[in-house]
Amino acid sequence: MITLTINDVPTLFIKAFTGADVSTILEFVRRAANLSDRGGEPQVLFIDTPITRATVEAVEKLAEEGYQVIFRDHHGIDGEPANDREGQVVASTEKLRRLLGDDCLITVRRLHPACSTLVSAGEFASAVAIIADPDADGLTAAMKAAGVTYPGLDEDAALLDGEPQFQVTGTPLSQLLAKGMAVLPSYDPARPKDRLQAQQKLFEDWFKAVSGNEAARQRLAEQVVAYDAAADVSRRLAATATTIAPGVVLVDAVDSAVFDPGTLNALLENDPACLVSVVRKSLGPIAAHHGTQYSLTVPKAHQQAINLHDLIPAHAMSSPEAGIISNVSFLLHVSEDVWKAEVLPRLAKLSWTP
Repeated sequence: MITLTINDVPTLFIKAFTGADVSTILEFVRRAANLSDRGGEPQVLFIDTPITRATVEAVEKLAEEGYQVIFRDHHGIDGEPANDREGQVVASTEKLRRLLGDDCLITVRRLHPACSTLVSAGEFASAVAIIADPDADGLTAAMKAAGVTYPGLDEDAALLDGEPQFQVTGTPLSQLLAKGMAVLPSYDPARPKDRLQAQQKLFEDWFKAVSGNEAARQRLAEQVVAYDAAADVSRRLAATATTIAPGVVLVDAVDSAVFDPGTLNALLENDPACLVSVVRKSLGPIAAHHGTQYSLTVPKAHQQAINLHDLIPAHAMSSPEAGIISNVSFLLHVSEDVWKAEVLPRLAKLSWTP
């Protein structure tokens, strides 16, 4: 897990999918509350946290223990659910709203592309704890909620939570975070703590840089060299792309040197005929369990017309162990087995046109 203390507010960055994740959240909040000298009803903010059953369970248990839980998120389903997974999100959303009432605000990315727009600066500076997603959107939202912000943070956060090729187009400060995220080591089961430790350090340095620490800013700037090298690898990979189905291009990056996904996607999507880009790789959360991972992305211009959830069974579970990860309709990550059995056959049958 990744933790920061932001303006004296203990903050945990975590995705809740398992019972162990629920226990981690509960223990973190209890410990923070025991160390807190704040009076009144103890307040806990969940922000930018995926609406999973485990998340609902954690909220439920904290409410039972007497905490005032506030939930702010933009992962709601926009329209009618298209499959079982989206149906589960809708059911969990309704349960949270029944449980929390006015303390639950769940919207959609179309209206709030960044979760920082769901809080005012310092609104939760007196909370005993904040629970956030371990990504740039979760970090910026948690910082603003606790009272650490800067001009342009909301706009930067929207870019940081968008398509990879646009994540590095914000302010110079946000570019340091985006480029640092791009060159984090992929999850490796042989060295399971490497990525987590690197991300912890990145979050710490960026938080310090926003707060004016020049030494932290310089450390972040040094990572730009690694990012530039990764972007060069992406350019070489893009030249190897092959068309595997109408409108679908694939790059095999298995055993490749570190590359920048944003640069690679931007190059692939320069072709207006590209409706879906696929990158095959040997590192990542699914690869850690299954050896190989296929990551699919829909360019922004086609996201309203193409739903990648059509490529997997309606009842499919989303987890690294199951070989499927997909929280939004325009991103999908699958194992080699799921790719061969489910995704590739469906790609061949679907008639998408630019």
